[in-house]
Amino acid sequence: MNNVRRFISLILILIIAVSVSACVSKESSMPSTSLSSASTPLTTGESTSTPSTSSETTTTQTISINKADIIEAIEKVEKYEFAAQYSTIPESDIQITSKGGFDYSKEEVFWEIISKSGDFVTYSNETVWDDSIYYSALVKQNNKIVQKGEVTLTIDEYFEKVLKGRTETATPEEFKQQLFEGPDPTRNPIYYIRDILSNADSFTASQEGDNYVLTFTFTKEEQITLNSVQKVVKIQGTGKLWIRKDNLPIKGEIEITKTTSYAGLEENATTLNAEITFEIMYEYQPPEWVTKITK
Repeated sequence: MNNVRRFISLILILIIAVSVSACVSKESSMPSTSLSSASTPLTTGESTSTPSTSSETTTTQTISINKADIIEAIEKVEKYEFAAQYSTIPESDIQITSKGGFDYSKEEVFWEIISKSGDFVTYSNETVWDDSIYYSALVKQNNKIVQKGEVTLTIDEYFEKVLKGRTETATPEEFKQQLFEGPDPTRNPIYYIRDILSNADSFTASQEGDNYVLTFTFTKEEQITLNSVQKVVKIQGTGKLWIRKDNLPIKGEIEITKTTSYAGLEENATTLNAEITFEIMYEYQPPEWVTKITK
């Protein structure tokens, strides 16, 4: 029993360590309802010729992309898989490599995550199906195993033992919704795309082969209150997305600057710079270990 409790405590620490979303608010995990700027088509002129020193004729193609259509396409996705990387810059003292997959029609998801911080490397596998969640982790320090374990719990048990009173998540239902729709770039990149597009400031669009390339900036600020302590997180970033003609993203490159401060302690604000990349495929083929656990 003590080993289980220690491992559950480890799970909480790892969740905090590998959660790299700006800060998941109740609003950002729900479908967007205020997208007045989202309906504005994004247009740009694209040169399809060589530079002007060439004698070839230059033609211009007008590209129109509606970010509301991208968000709507994301919210209709039933299955997808991804591979993502996150690293702080320039020191790269935190690195996260992840891959995973979602089958929304079956309410099933899995993640395989490797996170590096200082001398520590953590390998974790996680899957959610029906109302159950499985989590395993192996932690190494200087190539020596210092902790390992696995646990299978119901969503309700996981919430009560791991999250309740320690995060902003208020109910097991809200926790489950965050698992499937929370905007975290290393755990759910398409919903992270939905979130940053909803907070985007400016856009340019061009065409690259059969895909569109969308470049934009975004700003997001949120306040989190936990145990009477108010934390303010501000994210500023630039994004580059490759979008299929059906409005679904297939690749992304994001750079962010994240500033965290606490009410009354603004002079002690911390700033983190990071870069994020991910690739997305619209299929779901879980690895063998997921099939064994969920069958």
